[in-house]
Amino acid sequence: MADAVDDAARWERQVQIRLVRGEAAVLGEVYDRYARMLHSVAARLTGDEQATRDLVVGVFTHLWQQPRSFDPGRYRLGTWLVMAALDRHEAGPETLARLSADRVERADSALGAMNRGVRVAIHLVHTEKMDYRQAAAELGVAEDEILSRLRHGLTMLAGTDATTGEDGR
Repeated sequence: MADAVDDAARWERQVQIRLVRGEAAVLGEVYDRYARMLHSVAARLTGDEQATRDLVVGVFTHLWQQPRSFDPGRYRLGTWLVMAALDRHEAGPETLARLSADRVERADSALGAMNRGVRVAIHLVHTEKMDYRQAAAELGVAEDEILSRLRHGLTMLAGTDATTGEDGR
């Protein structure tokens, strides 16, 4: 049992290092491993499917944009993801309502600026709930290509997040 805990801790340290390096593949690995659990937690918090999806995307976007905010020496990754969801949820409806119109307008603009391949990749993973491997198979492209498209799309959408700093980080 101790070996399994050590292996998990080692994997999480490597995840953080790879995220800091900007390796898109690791975000897919983390998503594949934790998205269902995080979706379940978010659904209990929000009680609304759209709000649940927004919360999950927001947490993974935050991890991608600020990988150093996850400290594997302090928290397990699953715990950190749940805490990040709670923090985002506790921002409250009044904060979200104030930011909503501007954020939607900027997100719509970012989606319009994306090429079709990026939009389709995001749709398959986010809306159709495929993992990146399934999306790659569906589109008949390499897994690295899907990961690249998802990273590009998330980066573009992250720049529309009005809850981040002025520079989009």
